[in-house]
Amino acid sequence: MTPVQLALWTILGVALVIAVVTDVLRRLIPNAVTYPLIVLGLGLRGVSEGVGGLESGVVSGLLAGAGLALLLVPGALRGRMGWGDVKLMAGVGCVLGFPTVLAAAAFISLTGALQAIVTLLWQGAVWDTLAAVARRWAVRMKWMREETSPAPVRHIPYGVSIALGTFWAMWWQQQHLG
Repeated sequence: MTPVQLALWTILGVALVIAVVTDVLRRLIPNAVTYPLIVLGLGLRGVSEGVGGLESGVVSGLLAGAGLALLLVPGALRGRMGWGDVKLMAGVGCVLGFPTVLAAAAFISLTGALQAIVTLLWQGAVWDTLAAVARRWAVRMKWMREETSPAPVRHIPYGVSIALGTFWAMWWQQQHLG
C-alpha cells in the first residue's frame, strides 16, 4: 500500500466513522465531513496520480464519485434519504475510484438491504411496511383510493450501510487487487 493510498483510506475511514455517529445520533451527515472528503480525495489523487483516466487520477475519482452519488439521487429527490448520504457516496467514490467503486456500490447495496430488514424487524414494522406496499400497489392498479393519512416515517441511518459497504470494498480491494 502506497503512502498516498494509506492517507486516502485513513481520511475515508475517519469520515465514515464520523458520518455513522452523526447519522445515528442526529440523523445528519454534515457537510463538514462530506465536502472535505471529496476535496481531499480528489486532491490527493491529483497530486499522486495526476489527471489520469478511468482507473487512476482525478478523472477516476470524479467519475466514480459522480456515479456512486447518482445511485442515491432518486431516493433523495423523493425524500427517502438525505442529501448527506448522496454527498458521502460521492466522497467514497472520489477516494476509491475505479474499479473499487463498483464493489463498493454492490456491498453498500447489500448492507443497506440487510440493515433495512433488521431495522424493520427491530422496530416491529414488518407488517406495517408490507401493508403499505400492498396499499400503494392497490392504488396504482386503481383497486382502491389513495389514503389521506400519511404513513409513519421511519429513519434508517444509511450512513451505517455506506460505511460498512465501503469498508467491505476496501478489504475486497486489498484481497483481490493488491
